[in-house]
Amino acid sequence: MRAAAMAAAALLLSACAGLGPPEVEQVASAFAGADPSARCQMLAPATASALEGRQAESCVQAMSQLSLPRGAVVSSTVSGDQAQVRLVGDTVFLTRTSDGWKVTAAGCRSQADARYDCRLAGP
Repeated sequence: MRAAAMAAAALLLSACAGLGPPEVEQVASAFAGADPSARCQMLAPATASALEGRQAESCVQAMSQLSLPRGAVVSSTVSGDQAQVRLVGDTVFLTRTSDGWKVTAAGCRSQADARYDCRLAGP
């Protein structure tokens, strides 16, 4: 289910290729280099809740157990309130909220069928 949602997001975002606004790249880059507590603050609420629910522990505890790649920004695409930022070794998905851009999925790797398998993803 999670992979199917990521595939739909990838198809939507691929329709608007090109450099995205610096904000999405800054958020994705900051997320990649942040500690678990800061990463939790950058998550979309539904993603944070899903992480806590799957791991049955706090966001910070669950995040500290995830091994997410750290890398420089390679490219980004934005389509409306959704964005995809490709980093060296990772793809991060974001959504625009009233509090700015928030991470909805990270640790994502493209699969052969254009879907993404993500270590961290919302519902």
